[in-house]
Amino acid sequence: MEQATKHMIFVSIFVILFNIASHKALSQPLSNSTKHFVLVHGSGHGAWCWYRLVPLLRSSGHTVTAIDLAASGIDPQQINDLRSISDYIKPLRDLLASLPPNEKVILVGHSLGGLALSQTMERLPSKISAAVFLTALMPGPSLTISTLNQE
Repeated sequence: MEQATKHMIFVSIFVILFNIASHKALSQPLSNSTKHFVLVHGSGHGAWCWYRLVPLLRSSGHTVTAIDLAASGIDPQQINDLRSISDYIKPLRDLLASLPPNEKVILVGHSLGGLALSQTMERLPSKISAAVFLTALMPGPSLTISTLNQE
């Protein structure tokens, strides 16, 4: 892909996320207007893939957490040790469960990270103010993560 095209895609992603962060409908019970973004990588990646976006969001005053799902990035587990997609997504659920009671995040998922967002939205809806599926797998009303787990 041409360097100029890559740059335009990156700038577009940042503009979309910045607009979400500044939108009043997503306001959180915080003393200031900062948002907490949780960035979820796609398959074959890790938290490292967000290296350009993290400093831009932080320089705008937001909290940013880019996580490694199980057996990805620097996570020491091996893919063969995971029994299910739920095991793969566990680091995201653990992160959200560890947040203070009133804190909500904006989830951003790419590729297979969309499955992680979907499952987390089902299991921990009180922790999420918005979810952004960035060219991500997005199960719908008749094909939920629960349906996929049963199949």
